Amino acid sequence: MDAFVKILTLRLVAIVIMVTASALAPAAQAQPAYSDISVDRSTAELNLNTFLEAADRIAIRLEAREWARDFYVAWLYPEITPEQHAEIDLLQDYMLDSMDLSAFPDWRRESAGVETALMLRELLRDERVTKDTAFRKLREGLWAIPGTYLQAGTVTSGMRTGDVIFTADTVANIPALYYASAAQRSPGAFNAYKYVTETPGGLNPPRWAGITHKLPAVLRMSIGTNTLFQWILTFLVLATVIAIPWTAGKFIRNNSLRLFCQTVFAGLLSNYASDIIIHDTGLSGPSATAVTLLFVAVHYGALAVIVLILGEWAGNWISRAQRAKDNTFDTSIVRLATRVVSVMTALGVVIYGISKMGVPVFGIIAGFGVGGLAVALAAKPTLENILAGVILFLDGSIKVGDEIVSDSLSGVIEDIGMRSTRIRASDGGLISVTNAELANTVFKNVSKRVAEPLQTQGVS
Repeated sequence: MDAFVKILTLRLVAIVIMVTASALAPAAQAQPAYSDISVDRSTAELNLNTFLEAADRIAIRLEAREWARDFYVAWLYPEITPEQHAEIDLLQDYMLDSMDLSAFPDWRRESAGVETALMLRELLRDERVTKDTAFRKLREGLWAIPGTYLQAGTVTSGMRTGDVIFTADTVANIPALYYASAAQRSPGAFNAYKYVTETPGGLNPPRWAGITHKLPAVLRMSIGTNTLFQWILTFLVLATVIAIPWTAGKFIRNNSLRLFCQTVFAGLLSNYASDIIIHDTGLSGPSATAVTLLFVAVHYGALAVIVLILGEWAGNWISRAQRAKDNTFDTSIVRLATRVVSVMTALGVVIYGISKMGVPVFGIIAGFGVGGLAVALAAKPTLENILAGVILFLDGSIKVGDEIVSDSLSGVIEDIGMRSTRIRASDGGLISVTNAELANTVFKNVSKRVAEPLQTQGVS
């Protein structure tokens, strides 16, 4: 009986332990990945430790993934679990936060930062730098690794004030230093930077990315910082962005509608093309920056053209609606107003697009305060013509459809634009005269004649 009680008690204890373990398992899994890394950037040495720990663990994960694919002679990579993905993302944040990436534009900061960080890891290995390496103080707030051009400095503004990280100048020089030390690099060693730049998908490549390592050697041949296979994919994406709008235009006869549809397709496709090229194709280095800038320019240029077309359509629609209500309504002022609004809006889109490309356009515009007088003088003729057109409208001396006669020109007014007025002459020719010149011309508006011309009677 006592033996039975003991066995029953042991089984109950085992069940309690199993239930407790299963209840605590989700909580244990929910803990942050790699929480054992000590993230401390109070000194240059501690920042180096954090960087090396994160970068080395990323390299180990990438090498293990490639080793597994190669060992099993597989075409595809093993499936990446959500936990593994989260681990890599966390390590990537640790690695990127160890460097000053402020010189990179927002759209390029993560991808370029990862490339630079992995180059820095290889460079540190070439220079035999370890976690125990001490920095040499250059001046207050600036340290350097002895025998190298690698420096760390104190952040002096923002939320990270006081942190010591690799400086922006060091980050900018890392590519040149990396390629300069290539001769002393072991050719057989696993290179995390080379692996990431030659494998689509970055630090978390999709399963199909393993196929790229099964391609013939000629397709894996390096051209710059990328392989021939990546360049082929890039040109295919670029050809698609060009071909789809061009093909769509073949089915539309209306010129305005054709241009609108082609521009919409180009804008949408270019927006997704840059993400595909960077994240899926894996294009890297200056080539990735140049191609992405091209697509960003196409995207915001297309948006600006769309705004101009919509503005023109809106002006025509409002003009037709008003004409249907009142045949005497002057539609030229509506067209002028919509054109001014659409041009200013399109200009705002272009300025925003330029700023997204990393150009400090708002600082440049602010700098125009110094040279504002020169800009105003250069734009004086254009401003005069716009103002003259507004004056002609407000004065009511002419409108579209009026016939005018002067010493230098005569005909029927067909259009009054932002800069010039177009007049159809009696011989069928089209005369274009600037608004400022027309406003200063003495002319007779024949259409506003109220009676037959007075007959001059002779005096006997």
